[in-house]
Amino acid sequence: MMVSSDKRDVWRESLGAMKASLEKSYEFKTIVQEEEQLIQGLRDISKNYVVFSGYRRNDGKRRMNDIKSMIDSAIEEIDCCDSKEASSIYLQTLKAITMQTRWASILEDLSKYYHNFG
Repeated sequence: MMVSSDKRDVWRESLGAMKASLEKSYEFKTIVQEEEQLIQGLRDISKNYVVFSGYRRNDGKRRMNDIKSMIDSAIEEIDCCDSKEASSIYLQTLKAITMQTRWASILEDLSKYYHNFG
C-alpha cells in the first residue's frame, strides 16, 4: 500500500509542477508578446491603431484555464481510485495536456494570420 501512495504523490506533484510551469510560461510569453505588439504599433505610423493585447490575453487565457482545470480534476481523481486507474488518469491527462497545448499554439498562430490579413 505504501508504494501505491508514493506513486500517487509523484503523479500529483508532477501534474502540479506541470500546471505551475505552463501557467508561468504562458504569463511570461503573453507579457513579452504584448510588449512586442505595443512597440511595433508605436513604430508603425501608417496604422491608426495600436495592438497591445490579442489572442493570448483573451481566448488563449480561457484555453489555459481549461488546461489548468483539467489538471486539477486529474489530481483529485488520482486519490479516488485504485493504482492502475490512477496511472491511467495520469497518462491520459498528459496526453490531453499535450493535445490542448498544441491546439492552443495552432489557434494562436492562426489568430496572428487573421489579425494581419483579416
